[in-house]
Amino acid sequence: MICGIITKGIGGFYYVATDDGVAECRALGRLRKENITPVTGDRVKIRVTNKNPYEGAIEEVESRRNYLIRPPVSNIDMLVIVISTESPSPDYLMIDKLIATAEYAKIEIIIAVNKIDLALPDEIVEIYKKAGFQTVKTCAQANIGIDKLKALLTGRITAVAGNSGVGKSSILNRFGLNLETGEVGRTNRGRHTTRHTELLPLGNGKFVIDTPGFSLLEVDDIKANELENYFREFANVGECKFSDCAHIGVKADDCGVYNAVTKGEISKTRYESYENMYNFLKTIKEWEK
Repeated sequence: MICGIITKGIGGFYYVATDDGVAECRALGRLRKENITPVTGDRVKIRVTNKNPYEGAIEEVESRRNYLIRPPVSNIDMLVIVISTESPSPDYLMIDKLIATAEYAKIEIIIAVNKIDLALPDEIVEIYKKAGFQTVKTCAQANIGIDKLKALLTGRITAVAGNSGVGKSSILNRFGLNLETGEVGRTNRGRHTTRHTELLPLGNGKFVIDTPGFSLLEVDDIKANELENYFREFANVGECKFSDCAHIGVKADDCGVYNAVTKGEISKTRYESYENMYNFLKTIKEWEK
């Protein structure tokens, strides 16, 4: 058998990159019986059934390091979250959901603040640098910061995510790819230009994923009382008066986290995202997770 990685799946066919090229494969019926559905990013073992055209059958799916639901991808090493300074304006709640769920899945995170030609990026950069994330200022149109961002992609598989119209595909095109891009219209939303999840080669065994839409994950799997573990800046503040403190509806004197917010040590937008997510997670019963 030959080892490879699934670069995309369309209509029941899986395209597996191997040392000998990309093989078009079907999954064995045995995998369906075992309730295993191959997804983009899976490392697999295939049996070659035809050399010209290069075709095969997926015999085995190796254990996944992580698995993301929307879009269905696995084994992500790094997530680049693209935020535009304007057009569209930052959706901090969506961004912080992406961050929390990436932290939950143990995926390295980089924040790319794009479209710095339209507005100053300093406020956005400060929010996420203060939270402990590596940030890069970029302008895909003027090719600013692109080489620095590309140099940071040390992982084997990098997902690029963000709201529609923030410039994900434009950045990837600066990496040397050739993706269709959509202009932002009056609604401040770009066209959804990616129709399926695909690993795009960057050379040296590296791949990037331009994720369709902007919802990489949902936070439903995280328990409300564990959410603070995925806001890394919460760990670097003073202790709370009560051991089971949820950091919501409290006095600054009683809560180290809220005290840090009042002092400006934790961004107000980050805290508001935490509060929103916590209140949502509280409504989900444990047996529903």
